[in-house]
Amino acid sequence: MSEKLRAGLVILLLIAVWGTAPAFGQSDPCGLLTREEAETLMGEQVEDPEQKDTKNPMGQKICFYDTHSSSRFIQISVVRTADMTAQIRKYGQSAAKVYHSTKEMLSPQENVPGIGDDAFWGTPGLHILKGECYVLVSVGNTSRPENLDLARRIAERVLSRL
Repeated sequence: MSEKLRAGLVILLLIAVWGTAPAFGQSDPCGLLTREEAETLMGEQVEDPEQKDTKNPMGQKICFYDTHSSSRFIQISVVRTADMTAQIRKYGQSAAKVYHSTKEMLSPQENVPGIGDDAFWGTPGLHILKGECYVLVSVGNTSRPENLDLARRIAERVLSRL
């Protein structure tokens, strides 16, 4: 087999693999966690994810997985500096600033080491800063310790795909 043909086949294979891979790392929060993963993590069936573009100047995008059998759910909110309007960025706003402002305002809160660049648990869930991305993982009542554990496990999956 000639080297040109071999190189062409490798390129076609890579295009096929990339073309079918989930679109992780983009601003679609539903691309950060599959329905199957959500069901495994929750231990129950979830509805198809519902993506919400808040259309606010901060560029926030939300993905919501609902259940019908419990009071828990999964909601992933993503704010990326890159998705903010130019005008918002012009005035010095960033995902990191939104995260830190939120952290200053919320009480009570609990620092959560080992997740992202910084993380804390407080209403309405696990707040995470990773680079220029602020992720909020909500799973239900923040006074329930088992919900922090669930949010941590979800965050591990989500953050690995940013």
